[in-house]
Amino acid sequence: MRPIDHLVLPVAALASARERLSKLGFQVSPDARHPFGTGNARVFFKNRTYLEPIATLDQAVVDKGIAEGLVFLDRIEKASARAPEGFAMLALKGDDAEEALDAYRQKGFGVGDLFSFVGKARNDAGEETEYGVRLAFAADPKAPEAAIFVCQPVGMSVNTGTHYCDHPNGAEGVVAVAAVAKNPADFHVFLSAATGQRELRATSFLVEADLGSKKLLLMTPAGFENRYGVAAPDPGDGFVFAAFEVLVDNVEKTRQFAPDGMRHAERLVVPPAPGLGTVLAFVEHQ
Repeated sequence: MRPIDHLVLPVAALASARERLSKLGFQVSPDARHPFGTGNARVFFKNRTYLEPIATLDQAVVDKGIAEGLVFLDRIEKASARAPEGFAMLALKGDDAEEALDAYRQKGFGVGDLFSFVGKARNDAGEETEYGVRLAFAADPKAPEAAIFVCQPVGMSVNTGTHYCDHPNGAEGVVAVAAVAKNPADFHVFLSAATGQRELRATSFLVEADLGSKKLLLMTPAGFENRYGVAAPDPGDGFVFAAFEVLVDNVEKTRQFAPDGMRHAERLVVPPAPGLGTVLAFVEHQ
């Protein structure tokens, strides 16, 4: 079983993502630039998950990376072709990306080579520090717009669970990710392989993987609308990531930061908007 590490959220511009997320009551860390043509800003949480809004900063460098087989860039481009902003990939925690990629390949879901890079980010003092990751990607050929990957930190961890984690909206971390497929059962084997979770809960409208204290839900469009009260994106013949849930200490307190949100069951659901192109649902402690 591999817990959720972070969510890859393509955006048109980092400035618009920072504005949107800040208005929603999140503290956003300083921008960082990747050596392969993209840049990000992050929202870190105390439960060691984080959001990664990501934008293309140099299209020529991105195109070169895609031509060289960089799965990370390819999936961002494919997801962005369907919708300029959204939710492209789910990253899971792992201690050995090479072992994970071998396992993915053995099950027929490994994509590309092991991807390693070193990036730079500014610490609390404004000084640039280096961090590294190794990534192993899994994808189902039937779902060209989505991918799940294992993220192994190398050297300094990008998320300590302490820096930039005090959010005015009371957010404590991502607790669920939701994807949509016309027939979730078609991806049961893939989700089991990608998450390392052998036992998945399955019904006619849902496949659910328990990832420690967090969940990955793959549901039908009708199931998605029932859970969130908004229409699901069209997944075509594959599946697409469509929403994530963030735990807060008090939904009513959080509501002041989300005037466009609506209460649906026990959730405060925020629709997609420029700067965050996917559904966000706030939930509080039970």
